[in-house]
Amino acid sequence: MSNGNLEHMFESTHTANFPTESADLVAPEDLVDELAAILVQRDRDEARATQLLTQVHETRAFERDGYSSPTALLKHRMSLHPGEAQRLVRRSNALPAMPLTSLAYRSGSISGAQVDVLIEIRAIAGEPFSDAEAQLVAMAMETPMVRELRKRLDYWVARVAGEDLASDRNHIREVRSLTLRRDGEMMRINGWLDIESGERLAVGLDPGPPADGDARSAPARRADLLLDLLNGSSTRPGISIIVSADTLLEGAPGLSETGNGTFLTADEIKRIACDADLTRVVFGPESQPLDVGRTKRLVTPAMRIAVIARDLHCVFPGCDRPARWCDIHHLIHWADDGATCIENLVLLCRHHHTLVHEAGWAITGTPGDLRFFRPDGTRLGEEPPPRPWPGPRIFHVRPSRPSGFEIREALGRVGGVNVPRGP
Repeated sequence: MSNGNLEHMFESTHTANFPTESADLVAPEDLVDELAAILVQRDRDEARATQLLTQVHETRAFERDGYSSPTALLKHRMSLHPGEAQRLVRRSNALPAMPLTSLAYRSGSISGAQVDVLIEIRAIAGEPFSDAEAQLVAMAMETPMVRELRKRLDYWVARVAGEDLASDRNHIREVRSLTLRRDGEMMRINGWLDIESGERLAVGLDPGPPADGDARSAPARRADLLLDLLNGSSTRPGISIIVSADTLLEGAPGLSETGNGTFLTADEIKRIACDADLTRVVFGPESQPLDVGRTKRLVTPAMRIAVIARDLHCVFPGCDRPARWCDIHHLIHWADDGATCIENLVLLCRHHHTLVHEAGWAITGTPGDLRFFRPDGTRLGEEPPPRPWPGPRIFHVRPSRPSGFEIREALGRVGGVNVPRGP
């Protein structure tokens, strides 16, 4: 087929099945809303695909054309990457036993990535997951950041199935692996580590923001750090652990995570504490770090430790850059009579710190009750708006918000939980 014929075929297909771009779609909110609606529709389509895959497996329909499995069918017939094919098959195998998760997925109320996390948690928790599925799906709907959802679910598993979680992590530790393979003039590194070892490696290889004049990319700086470790650096990377006294001393449920926000079991933290330098952060009422009592312009090391223990990462909505990438920001500037005390300090990554000081953004309030304002004075919400309700495939028109989500009503009926409604 000639290039001209090929181009004509694609142009005809595009004209027949897809809308043309509209010059009217220029408002930022319209662009973002349409993008969100399209991705929600994609999740609904994927949910339908997992239902069909379940039927394909049950009826052995994949054997009709000689495929050995549904995964083989997806890889060859649908040209999917092996990882994507396996992910869809894994969902199709798990979702029949997760009716409320499946309902939320089909309605577009949770994403495929959130579904994957729920499937992983069910595999660890077993029966307790089925008993609490309504509450856990509601948690997923209220937690848009997948990493934060995983951490919240880890805390839940530690409470209801701590032994199963410990067993699962011990098994993962036993199957960790690392491979090195020559690839042309480069060496490819590939492998899997348990959570604790991965956190140690992540801390040791964290490149941080580039220094002035350093043109290396973050991956390049990370590679150089690995070489520095191999060349005999005697400094062991320290993991910042945020843990309640009851958890550390008695193994009771409570705050139990790394500075990166990764959940660790009490046993894992005790093991790390056997070979680590510990820095104490004393928390007062309502889980607020106590002021170290110094009022000077520069933030002291003790203050920085306390602010990191409280904030964990950049406080700007939607940002999860870790504390090592963040600056300490005065909510009320020192020059404006703002005190250098815990209540007036928050973590901001370099990007958002620059927005506040140089691009007209503003932050008001106190830690735990912050309000963020754009340069035009409009307020930025703490959480993204509910996932848009995907209607017919009509694009270039700002999608209307539903009066309520059927999935939320279903969860409320089944689980007896009060789930906030969308606008």
